[in-house]
Amino acid sequence: MKKVFLLIAFVTISIISNKSFAQTANANITLSDVLSFSVSQPAALDVNFDTEAKYNNGITSLATDHITVISSRGYVVKAIAGTVTGTAALAPGSVKLTPAIGATNAGNSAGITYGSAVTLPASGGTAATVITATNTSWSGANSTNKFNVSYLIGAGGTYAGKATGLNVIPVVYTVTQQ
Repeated sequence: MKKVFLLIAFVTISIISNKSFAQTANANITLSDVLSFSVSQPAALDVNFDTEAKYNNGITSLATDHITVISSRGYVVKAIAGTVTGTAALAPGSVKLTPAIGATNAGNSAGITYGSAVTLPASGGTAATVITATNTSWSGANSTNKFNVSYLIGAGGTYAGKATGLNVIPVVYTVTQQ
């Protein structure tokens, strides 16, 4: 009888000690839009019209990794001229922009379309679409899209006969999420 009592006690203790308990904790996760944008100022955009060929053909200047975008959604990059300065009264339309994926891009390049020879609109006009991305910039852990921009400046003799000296056509970029 003593052995039966010990056996029952042992089984009861074993059953009680094997019980498990569960509780739930909620992880509250809020997703917010992320948008970051920068434009570098490369030395390549300091151009000098000092030969007949440059006046005739214009000058093509490549700005490598010029535009950087981090976006949690699709986005659109647009450009428009700022206030033009200088004695030659250069027209913003004399600058054409052609973007491409950047040299050090590590972000998502799927779903991106690029403008080709996009004419820079004058200040006060409607900004021109330069890059459209239908997806986020994230490619796994890499969040940054980088873009090169090729500038074709003053082709077709546009600047011939203009006053000499330094002139500036600012290019103002904006980015918005879709």
